[in-house]
Amino acid sequence: MINDKIIEILKHEGPASFATNGTDGIHMAATWNSYIEVLDNSTLLIPAGHLTKTQRNIEAGSEVQMILASKDVAGLQGKGAGFLLKGKARFEDSGANFDKMKSRFNWVRSAMVFNAKEVTELT
Repeated sequence: MINDKIIEILKHEGPASFATNGTDGIHMAATWNSYIEVLDNSTLLIPAGHLTKTQRNIEAGSEVQMILASKDVAGLQGKGAGFLLKGKARFEDSGANFDKMKSRFNWVRSAMVFNAKEVTELT
């Protein structure tokens, strides 16, 4: 699922945007590609400094949709590649994932663990 092209995208700086759904509608948030760590072929680790509304929506059962893209990576039709990832996430405020994020970013209050269930390359 998380293929070599996604890993290459994460090496190029740019926004990584994601959406959740709450009682007041869709909520958009973002981080930077370079902040995201690949844990395995379906799991991403994302530092959370704020993301409190995102966390509330996820804890209430919302799925997450995320866009990862870079104009510097070859896509399906030339320069620029992007992926839509759909899945579930959870927040961890202790343990190995949290410690890993905290060691990289002193401002982290939690680690968002995103599990992709569906990955689509965008055209």
